Amino acid sequence: MSIEQISQLVTVGQIALEQWRAQEAAANAQHAYHLAIQQYERRHGQLAARLRKDNPEHAAALEFTAPKYRELQKAKRRVYTVKVRLAKACAKLARLAAERAS
Repeated sequence: MSIEQISQLVTVGQIALEQWRAQEAAANAQHAYHLAIQQYERRHGQLAARLRKDNPEHAAALEFTAPKYRELQKAKRRVYTVKVRLAKACAKLARLAAERAS
């Protein structure tokens, strides 16, 4: 195994840990968002259906939960970004291994 391959393997491991952290952060953000919905329901009564942007009855609930929803969307984007980085790093490691084998 070459130094370049070892270095890339370390990079893959670092990105894998970053992906795990991002997934945990996304799960926590989703939980916080659900808690915000539950808090709104405790204060204002049960929602009749899932929150929908096009439902005018949900405008207040959407406004109340908006900060947590934005955090959730940001966390999901981060998971996707890291997932793509990990796939690219793995592909590079595979190319390096193939070049070394031939």
